[in-house]
Amino acid sequence: MKHPLEKFIRMEVLAMIAGLFIGVLAWITGWVLFLFLACYLFIGSMFSHALILLHTRRGSDGIKQALRAMLLFLFITSLFFYLK
Repeated sequence: MKHPLEKFIRMEVLAMIAGLFIGVLAWITGWVLFLFLACYLFIGSMFSHALILLHTRRGSDGIKQALRAMLLFLFITSLFFYLK
């Protein structure tokens, strides 16, 4: 029997691993677009962790994590348009 939160846990882990590999690739190649993609993947990982917290009855922690992810998303997006 599968864990009820397995899809959220899998999304979190895959986003972290993909963000790590793309971040290392951005560091090696020096491409800023890959750096932003890695940041967005880490934000996706944070948001899926917030969903896990919300479903495990830790609502206040989940809301704080979701707010962190949204603020980081807004900051990274504004930085992207500022640098462009």
